[in-house]
Amino acid sequence: MPIGREKSVILDQQDKKVREQLSKIKHKIMVMSGKGGVGKSTIAVNIAVGLSLQDFMVGLLDVDLHGPSVPKMLGARDLKLTRRPDGRLGAIKYSPNLKFLSIEPLLPSEDSAIIWRGPIKISAIKQFIGDIDWGELDYLIIDAPPGTGDEPLTVAKTIPDAYALIVTTPQEVSLIDVKKSIRFCQKVKMRILGLVENMSEFICPHCGKPLDLFKRGGGQKLAEEMGIRFLGKIPVDPRIVDTGDRGKPIVGAYPESVTAQAFEDLIRNIVSATEEMVREVLEEKFMRIACPVSTPQKFEPNIEKMELFALYDIENSKILVKDVVKKPDDQDLIDFLKEQVATHIVLHNPPKELADKLSANQIRVLIAETPEANPDNLIQEYLQSKVQ
Repeated sequence: MPIGREKSVILDQQDKKVREQLSKIKHKIMVMSGKGGVGKSTIAVNIAVGLSLQDFMVGLLDVDLHGPSVPKMLGARDLKLTRRPDGRLGAIKYSPNLKFLSIEPLLPSEDSAIIWRGPIKISAIKQFIGDIDWGELDYLIIDAPPGTGDEPLTVAKTIPDAYALIVTTPQEVSLIDVKKSIRFCQKVKMRILGLVENMSEFICPHCGKPLDLFKRGGGQKLAEEMGIRFLGKIPVDPRIVDTGDRGKPIVGAYPESVTAQAFEDLIRNIVSATEEMVREVLEEKFMRIACPVSTPQKFEPNIEKMELFALYDIENSKILVKDVVKKPDDQDLIDFLKEQVATHIVLHNPPKELADKLSANQIRVLIAETPEANPDNLIQEYLQSKVQ
């Protein structure tokens, strides 16, 4: 077997294992930020622990390969991966309802430096998902490093149905970077679950009054400006630092505190938002329609010639974004559509076998009655028919 072909087979097998594992997970949420120092990992860890305390089955995946902090914040540096009866490795069990995985337990020592370039990091993240047995999960919380580099991009491409939860502080410099994260999500077609404002105010331990150390309300104002959900705000609390260092997340260590209550509100909003986003797809309030085209303004009816696709993001019967994307020659149509997170496809007289296969993959088929049509008109006609 040629070397190139052997490598292709190995990658196909890895992608298959990734898809099989992801099919067992209901909701995937990547916690990201435009810059460092906003408390993103603290948010991710407390969300995961808080969800698990509400009887959800939760996985916490730390893809910050250069600065993993999840094991320390969970107080679980001594825990190791488990070996399943079938030989597969299982994620590290933190509690009956929470599993986690980080690069740190796989290193020779805690202070080992990771000096990896992009391709190795991409492969490692895919192995974290496909080669590790996570089991059935309600939520997979993914703690990504700050910025829009290899790690968040790999998550977006590997887990196309993941949502983004963006963390910011009220400072203007942080809010500017949030816009970059929002643009990143729009570019890679990742739906945004919402925005969290961390360090929104400081609760004085002596008088109990709130003090605005880093301003206040900037995150909520930006969310309204950008048209995304504002999920909540978390105050500055010295105990967050202490509990993080001691490996006892504040939602469990001080459940009656103002900060733990703020996390409870945040978690409640996250659960509500994920359920709402699922309903939006089922009720076609949100759609991503793929339409094969020969040119950006001409529909392509011939299945054998489908190379270009116009992709329409639609919310509440309004077209938000239209992109034209070329399908790689060696990529299967359904794999391409799933990578693009398409919910619908427009076809003219499709073979039953193809239509059935698309439906089995939760991609709805819309029929174009005429082979010669303007794709924009096809989409508008469909949207008008839904309104009527």
